[in-house]
Amino acid sequence: MCACPINLVAALPAEAKPIVERLELERVQPDWGFPIYRRELVALVVSGPGKVNAAAATAALGALNGWRKKAIWVNLGIAGHAERRVGEVLLASSIRDSGSGQVWNPSLLAVPPFPADCLLTLDSPDLTYEHEGMVDMEASGFFPTACRYSSCDLVQVLKVISDNRSNTAEGLGAKRTRSLVAGLLEPLELLVSSLPARVEPRGEVIGMRRAG
Repeated sequence: MCACPINLVAALPAEAKPIVERLELERVQPDWGFPIYRRELVALVVSGPGKVNAAAATAALGALNGWRKKAIWVNLGIAGHAERRVGEVLLASSIRDSGSGQVWNPSLLAVPPFPADCLLTLDSPDLTYEHEGMVDMEASGFFPTACRYSSCDLVQVLKVISDNRSNTAEGLGAKRTRSLVAGLLEPLELLVSSLPARVEPRGEVIGMRRAG
């Protein structure tokens, strides 16, 4: 049995709230510069928007929890896409930073539990929907930072599509964001239950199932 720590990074309070409520996470004091919630082996940090904030919040959570090579890290939240339907859940198969052009390739499971697509991290919101794949503002800050605190095999980016050409992000508020991220709860549980097999053949993640 492998009791793996689970570290979650969300950009917005509206993205974090469904996870905090479902897992009954409690606010950590002091907050290390970012709101951090934790219960048993599950911790979540709210970074604020942007890749710089995502990197800093990931580092803060890593410093709080200590360097553990078997820790699972997941950046979760909403993402835009030109064509994918709103509400679809996707893993990032690649992450490209729009500023530097640097690319990272998360190590996906042999049989991913849901589809994967490429992801582009932008410095500011873009409603042109001209880019291929998913679009966000945090993943390129999160991924290389999380890989400093764990094996990159255990670092993943999980997104739910919030907007597309037919349903733009204009007017996308906190209530709608919370509703969309609530759809990530079961996929998140499935993902973190699958990843420990990379550590030990019969690995088990504890602490994911709480309220509800």
